[in-house]
Amino acid sequence: MTKSRKYTIPLGILLIYFFSVSAIHFSAPDRVIGPDDFPDQCPENSLNCSIISSNSHRSEDLTEIRLNSSLEEVMQEVNSWINSQPRTEIIGNWYPEQTHSVFRSLTFRFPDDFVVRGFCDAGTTVLEVYSKSRLGISDIGVNSKRVMDFTKHIVAVEMATSECVTG
Repeated sequence: MTKSRKYTIPLGILLIYFFSVSAIHFSAPDRVIGPDDFPDQCPENSLNCSIISSNSHRSEDLTEIRLNSSLEEVMQEVNSWINSQPRTEIIGNWYPEQTHSVFRSLTFRFPDDFVVRGFCDAGTTVLEVYSKSRLGISDIGVNSKRVMDFTKHIVAVEMATSECVTG
């Protein structure tokens, strides 16, 4: 192998990688999902979306997460969990009502939206969770796993017992 070819191949691979990451970044820009835009459901038969709400999809048929703690404390824990995850950024926060974050894959930085909405109902805090890949037709189970990992965490964490009230 010649000396110039020794450097050309790795440089070419590096350029292809940077071009790919840039193309992904520009084809899937951040579009904040506000409280009025929380999705009602995932697209029918979607393989890249998971939701815990009245229209549960790829989330073990959970329709909500109910907790006996204040909305403020629960949403603080939501934000703590999000901030503890790698390659994650909160891009919208309507405390204590909703948080929108973006998770990015390790190699090519594919963006996945992760939105948690909280509200009070009959004195308990209720959470609905939405996670969806912005690109592609399948997420290889990543969003469903993320939603279930979050659910297991938020249900297991110890929080002060209190009534959820709005006001």
